[in-house]
Amino acid sequence: MSTAHIAVVGFVVAAAAGCAPVLEAESPAPPGRRARLDRVEGFWGVKSYRVELSQGAALAVSCQRGPSCEHMTVTSDDPAIAEVRTASLALLRPNLYGGGATTTAELVIVGRAPGVTHVHVHAEQGDRDVAVTIIPQPGTPPT
Repeated sequence: MSTAHIAVVGFVVAAAAGCAPVLEAESPAPPGRRARLDRVEGFWGVKSYRVELSQGAALAVSCQRGPSCEHMTVTSDDPAIAEVRTASLALLRPNLYGGGATTTAELVIVGRAPGVTHVHVHAEQGDRDVAVTIIPQPGTPPT
């Protein structure tokens, strides 16, 4: 394999890694609770995301890749721990490709029970995996 071929393959891999949607938290944590979305960085940028959320709390998240994510679906590996739904938060964002403002694609993660699971975001622009940890409500005795 030539050096030029390796460079082209490297560029294609880097470009593909950079095409996945960007997730952003859109709601604050309730008082005395946790609701946090963190990026997990890799060599080429964001590899995945992780969420820490209190039981009974919800976190609104937007999905973008230039314009809003299109045809987005979301699934949870264990809805008994973290329930996930698509949502409409009535947010407008600047449209980077044509001026004006557009609505964003959103999802909401709800902490149902303490534990760890994964949420998968699928959109026309790419996929994202989110590791979700639900922590017990404050004052809950350990089991």
